[in-house]
Amino acid sequence: MALKHGNTQPLLIPLSHDGSARVARRITVHLAILDSQLERSVLGLLGRNARFSVVTGSIGYAAESDVRIVDCVPHPDQQRELNEQRPPKLLFLGEIATELALMEAAKAGAWAFVAESEDDEVLEQTISDLVMSKGSPLLRKLASNETGSKAILADLAKRRERRTPNSSTSNPLNPRDVKILEHIARGESSKDIGEAMKLSEQTIKNYVVRILDRTHTHNRAHAAALAAQRGWLSPLDAF
Repeated sequence: MALKHGNTQPLLIPLSHDGSARVARRITVHLAILDSQLERSVLGLLGRNARFSVVTGSIGYAAESDVRIVDCVPHPDQQRELNEQRPPKLLFLGEIATELALMEAAKAGAWAFVAESEDDEVLEQTISDLVMSKGSPLLRKLASNETGSKAILADLAKRRERRTPNSSTSNPLNPRDVKILEHIARGESSKDIGEAMKLSEQTIKNYVVRILDRTHTHNRAHAAALAAQRGWLSPLDAF
């Protein structure tokens, strides 16, 4: 193949002056690939295409991108607290595109799946299509057959059961958690909150991850909205 064992040339930074290259929108791709050999191959492949701008690095520290490529399921803490204004669409690189592998990738939040055995052109085309897609190509593929549809519906039903609230709405947050959520409700970043509370940015991010776990919410905005709805925060006009 292709992605993992081909493309061993060094990365080239293309400086294309071709008119058609200027017309196509530049796509920023973040490589968060753990397999170093696979990362080098993908980096070499995309680096030769003037349409792609590639950044590397662990999740949470890369520049904002259109597509993020991973080769293993990211830890939930890495995905939930990134302070990204526009989260990238996740593309999963896997060994074999079995139905189980596709389902696991979809559960991890992937929008697309490409097998490592595919030709180089497949990866490039998938990235380009993914940027323009209004929905998840991976979910469409899974839902196109009866087995995949049943698996998706069964998983959604299980998630709903786990999220069903009990009769208790007692506040699970301590005073510092509440203070952080009040700052979040004002639209402040982790860096701004840290400066206001005399804590490091990373400490604030750690608190946010814990808040999400305690409130069973998916992101900062969701947690702040839930806390405000249940009366755990001070009135907005008191901020």
